[in-house]
Amino acid sequence: MYDEILIPTDGSEGAERGVEHGLDIAEKYDADVHTLYVVDETTYGETPALSSEELYLEQIRESGRDVVDDVVDRAEDRSLDATGVVERGDPYERITDYADDRDVDLIVMGVHGTGAHGQPHIGPVTDRVLRTTDVPVFPV
Repeated sequence: MYDEILIPTDGSEGAERGVEHGLDIAEKYDADVHTLYVVDETTYGETPALSSEELYLEQIRESGRDVVDDVVDRAEDRSLDATGVVERGDPYERITDYADDRDVDLIVMGVHGTGAHGQPHIGPVTDRVLRTTDVPVFPV
């Protein structure tokens, strides 16, 4: 049913729920795992090369690399093929473009957190991915 599963992550606790569920689903269907970390240029901006902001973005990219490498290692521990990618841009656009470009069958994402009454709510990135892609999205 699923051959290619995308698990976007930002390394947060909410994203970790998506990682665990995504790996479980991938293991059940023996699917290839793609994990994606997006350095959010809508938050940090696009900056000229060698500026202090650019150096900061590079540090975030390196942290993202550690996050996706961890997910790849965990997938491989389950004998799954896995790819980890770090990109820059608007997170929801990069996620939907990645899914489209690689014929992903399912996107598994963590919800942003909990609302004022302790109820889980969908964060803005997950919400925009849900509304803008034709790929099934499983928010966790």
